[in-house]
This record gives sequence, C-alpha cells and structure tokens, in this order.
Amino acid sequence: MKKKTPKGIDAPTLNYLISGLLVLTAILHLGAGALMGESELKVPILVFGVLFLGAGVWVRKGGRPAVLGVMGLSALGLALGGSKYLQQGGPVSMPLMFLIDVLVIAAGAAWLNLTRKKKA
Repeated sequence: MKKKTPKGIDAPTLNYLISGLLVLTAILHLGAGALMGESELKVPILVFGVLFLGAGVWVRKGGRPAVLGVMGLSALGLALGGSKYLQQGGPVSMPLMFLIDVLVIAAGAAWLNLTRKKKA
C-alpha cells in the first residue's frame, strides 16, 4: 500500500482564501465604521470597507493583476490605517484588520509564486 503524501495548498485554494479574507475585512471595516461615533476615521474606514468588498469579488476572476492589486490595497490599508491607529487609536477590531492585511499580502505572494511561469 502506497502512502499518500500531502500536496500542500494549491493556487485556487489560495485564491479562495484571499477572497474570503478580503470579504471578512470588508465586513469588519463596514461594521466598525457604521458603529463608530463622530470621528475623522469613520469615512476612511467605510471607504476601505467598500474597496475591500469589491476587491474580494474582483480577485476571484481577475488573475495576476487582481492579486497584485489586492496586495497593494492591503499594504496601503496597513500603512495608512496603522499610522492613524498608532496616532489616535481606533476601533478594537483594527488589530484584527491589520492581521488580515498581512495574511492577504502573504497569501498573495504565495499565489504569485505558485502561478509563475516556469522557465525550461
């Protein structure tokens, strides 16, 4: 009897993971923005929520440009949101949103690595 070796994660699974993480962070952004009182962070959080929701749908069929785009969007959210959070604080869900940004960037890099064209 031959022993099966685990294959590891494949590109379509990573794509679903990226999409799911983006939709999750979109829900967190929209929820935090809706529940937030008057704050200068309210509008940017809501805008990023809408952007992440659209990106979660786009990445499913957009291929390489979509994955690069969502990695850039996550890096931008991490940089802008992180700097504001360090200066002013923010919703308690913000650290989870930052973690999701990091996971999206890492999963995107893994997806790009798996789907790159091999040179002979």
